[in-house]
Amino acid sequence: MAGKLKKLEIGLIPVNAWGRNVREVVSQQIWEDLRWQFGASRYSLNPTDRSRDSLVCETCGEEKRGDLHLHELWEFDDQRLAQKLVGFMAVCEDCHNAIHFGRAIKVGLGEDAIEQLVKVNKWTDKQILSHIEKAAKLWKKREGLNYELDLTWLQEQELVPENKIHLAWLNKPRKVYDRIGAISWAQQILSNPDVVILDTETTGLMEGPMANPNAEVVELAITSISGRTLHNSRFKPRYSIPQRTTEIHGITNQAVKKSPKFSQEFSEILQKITGKIVICYNARFDEKVIANTCKLHELDPPEDVMWECAMKVYKAYQAPNPWFSKLPNAKHSALSDCKATLKLIKSMSKNEDIPP
Repeated sequence: MAGKLKKLEIGLIPVNAWGRNVREVVSQQIWEDLRWQFGASRYSLNPTDRSRDSLVCETCGEEKRGDLHLHELWEFDDQRLAQKLVGFMAVCEDCHNAIHFGRAIKVGLGEDAIEQLVKVNKWTDKQILSHIEKAAKLWKKREGLNYELDLTWLQEQELVPENKIHLAWLNKPRKVYDRIGAISWAQQILSNPDVVILDTETTGLMEGPMANPNAEVVELAITSISGRTLHNSRFKPRYSIPQRTTEIHGITNQAVKKSPKFSQEFSEILQKITGKIVICYNARFDEKVIANTCKLHELDPPEDVMWECAMKVYKAYQAPNPWFSKLPNAKHSALSDCKATLKLIKSMSKNEDIPP
């Protein structure tokens, strides 16, 4: 057991503070690094760090073979209306369930949460009831209050520099499951100035029977959510464009013979997308092919980007389905497809019928 155990208490987060946390405003890489530093992960992203055989929950003290939850510790200042980060602690599934008691009740694990609180704290029935009532009373008092997020502790502890914290990402729309959700998503995206649209044309696919391990970007465009062109370039790839790919987007090796290399414009591209919510039609593909292009050109891939997929939203808008849906009005040109994506978002925001 490492160090003194921390208190296991119910932490009912005010409704207006749901989803407003560290994990939502930093890159996945930074979050995974924090998980490692605070003992919630067995494996580090740094290959020189030795993996851990087991981890210790900081509230119950039990050793676990699997990863733990990295729980964020907050202080709520009800006078200043500030939600201040004051630390982290690594906790097991059972303790995490007890802390988030409200969620545990919703998913049918309320009794399990109570059992864990009693077990760890050695509370009587009277003590557990008193604790639940106190937590509920405090939650009700804070209901409806809007707290400002205070993450200065991350800089004070020299954990995350200020320029790596992106509060604009808190305005990312919620996950979409149906047509109504898609309409709301589109309306929210169109009103957010921190959104850009990105599209690429490439030398091949990243997955499937036609996958090309050397697939890279040969054309990339970025527009603002208002439709203004922020970047539009073609690049000379490290490897030649296969004929079957040229037949799709029409870009020949001759056409990009005198184009700049991706590495020559990468810093400019980064300036346009860093800290932004980046909308792509099939974002998973664009994110992966950009990362692969960076690898081929010995560049670090973009980290501080919040990727959002317009295709997933469009599929929910039509009718939830697991299949690939083509972008309406796509022309296999990066800039024109950015514009087609924007047109699709506008149509969904108005609940318009969209021809397939």
